[in-house]
Amino acid sequence: MRSVAYVTTAFPTLAFFVEADVHRLVAHGVRVRVFTLRSPRGRKYQPEHESLLGITEWLGSPLDPRSWAALAWWTLRRPHVLIPEVLRILWASRGSVYALYGHVGYLPAMARIASRVEREGFERVHAAWSHFPGTVAYLVWRLTGVPFSLSGHAGSDLYRTQAFLAEKVRAADFTAVCVAGNAHMLRRIAGDEARVTCVYHGVDLERFDGRGRTRTPEPLLLGVGRLHAVKGFDLAIEAVARLRERGIGARLILVGDGPDRARLEAQARERGVADLVTFVDGMPQSRLLDLYRRAWLLLMPSRVLANGRRDGIPNVVVEAMAMGLAVVGARAGGVEEAIAHGTGGTLVPADDAAALADEVGRLIADPAEIDRLGVAARAHIAERFDAERNFERLLALMSGGRTVALERPEPAMRAEGA
Repeated sequence: MRSVAYVTTAFPTLAFFVEADVHRLVAHGVRVRVFTLRSPRGRKYQPEHESLLGITEWLGSPLDPRSWAALAWWTLRRPHVLIPEVLRILWASRGSVYALYGHVGYLPAMARIASRVEREGFERVHAAWSHFPGTVAYLVWRLTGVPFSLSGHAGSDLYRTQAFLAEKVRAADFTAVCVAGNAHMLRRIAGDEARVTCVYHGVDLERFDGRGRTRTPEPLLLGVGRLHAVKGFDLAIEAVARLRERGIGARLILVGDGPDRARLEAQARERGVADLVTFVDGMPQSRLLDLYRRAWLLLMPSRVLANGRRDGIPNVVVEAMAMGLAVVGARAGGVEEAIAHGTGGTLVPADDAAALADEVGRLIADPAEIDRLGVAARAHIAERFDAERNFERLLALMSGGRTVALERPEPAMRAEGA
């Protein structure tokens, strides 16, 4: 494969999974253009992503007359394709205002991307997310004939709405998901003929080398991610409060920002642990590495929300484990797929602050067990989540591998008999 047009929402970001794949594609000599659907204004990104700005274009503005002109042109040129397909998509979206809004709102951008893909001779269109970028990629394929493929992640693109999802997955050259459980779900709704496989995002094992682990003298707990209900950080704060009631003064650092920050800060004050809980804005990986080295445990008490939103396998879990930092996670979403219970971390029931406090308290009382889990965590990640090895699988798929084997989650995640 010599060229690919990526369609995504926001890019680049503070994350590393989509960005890392694009970095590697460029390093392999592939001509890449990233088309974003969301405005880049005010977006923060890792310093390492600076080089990606030159290949990134925002085409998602609904006010851009060039996009509306492209939509009119494609409607006149291929009405027998575009009009029926749009009607199919809208009918599939009829039960979700969110799906209708996205599918209608990004139609002009889709038309402009289709024109660019055709004019610039891209060999593939790849949607970095399966919801609205996936629909854009599907329509570009229908208009231009250029093959398309999908990546799927978690609640935001696979569960919040599944409008037209099965149709896209069946039509795609392949769909690569980062959680084996999501691969099973897509095969269930799209049929066994759907070309779905699990390709983990992985971690750079040279950068996250596991060296320099030096725990702080007093217990330090770490939580990293968007401050959103799906992450369950309210449970982490409650666990810290319960531990204090038992005479255990564990500190908690929450790294990230999001809509729940004010609520979480208020909770820490109300529970009397504001002095133990520190909120830190999102930070570069170089600074996060230091926290991984000093923390006793990473907490990831994720939950599945009523609207289906859930975590995939959070990158921070894989990063922390690669650094030899044990994780206490919840049985929700993809978290339990990354953590082999009793090997690289431990798992507690979702939405159970008491169980979380009990498990953290048990481990704090046994630093040797924390060290053992950390060593095992590093080995587990090196075996299954090597970013370079997983990228080679993705590149092979993009280069024409249409038939792929579905990787199934290891039964070890339930080894403790839950």
